[in-house]
Amino acid sequence: MNFLRAIGNLLRFDRANWKAVFLCFIVAIVFWLFNAFNKSYSTNVRFPLHFEYDLEKFVPASELPRYVTVNVSGNGWDLFRSYFGIKHPELAIAIERPLDTRKIVGATLLPQLQPQLGKLKINYVVTDTLHLKLDERDAHLFKVVVDTRSLQFKEGYGLISPIVVLPDSISLDGSKTQVHELPDSITLFITERELSENYSEEMDISLPEGIKLIPNPPTVKVMFEVGPVKLISVRVKWVNSKKTLTSDSAQIIVAVPTRQVDDFRGKRSQLVATGNKAKNKKMFPARFNLPPYARVVEIDSIANE
Repeated sequence: MNFLRAIGNLLRFDRANWKAVFLCFIVAIVFWLFNAFNKSYSTNVRFPLHFEYDLEKFVPASELPRYVTVNVSGNGWDLFRSYFGIKHPELAIAIERPLDTRKIVGATLLPQLQPQLGKLKINYVVTDTLHLKLDERDAHLFKVVVDTRSLQFKEGYGLISPIVVLPDSISLDGSKTQVHELPDSITLFITERELSENYSEEMDISLPEGIKLIPNPPTVKVMFEVGPVKLISVRVKWVNSKKTLTSDSAQIIVAVPTRQVDDFRGKRSQLVATGNKAKNKKMFPARFNLPPYARVVEIDSIANE
């Protein structure tokens, strides 16, 4: 019985005893940290990069390296301050010949890196090579058009007015190579479906993937009218074809606003198709002298002889 009472007294909660235990624990941790930080260690440190070149004349054709990594060694306290107490300044790298400089060997940066590390010693540069791609800056005007094939209307409805884009041209600024790789126009695609009302929306200028050009302005306004239409099948004469074809006419289906059906029918005899384009060994007319309110929605192909 006395034995059990002794164990109970030992385990009994005593605030004074717990405070002493807690203080001992804190002292032990502090002692361990001081002992650990006084030893030597090695680790990797990242330096942010800043490339200096004539921004008025040159631009990056691809994303420039943002960091260089070096392996350093030193006292634990110095490494701790390097990680948590010091924000390393950007390492400025001057590019004297932007068009000719394609890479920078990491080891050549040692003389610039060491002064910024204080007591830490650089063992080696982890980043073996920095790859650069700078190009001449250029700007060019591009016409903005809407791909009418992307328009999806509710059944019985269609385009009943010209498509207006404001402004109808934009400037693209950036890499000269990328500027001249693009076609003369920037195509916009309408993603809305079941269109049955007039359209008026601001649209972002969307460029092909990998093209890092800056559009000015970055958005345009696209407007057009939507209303009831009637689909009319018409056979038109095909002239000026440079290929030998099995027929000199083509069958097309045209969407015409219902309010202008009578006018269109009165002009059917005047319609002709010109030019040609090939697809899958078949020929299609390229152009039609349709009234501005009419739109071709389907063309029958004609086989070569």
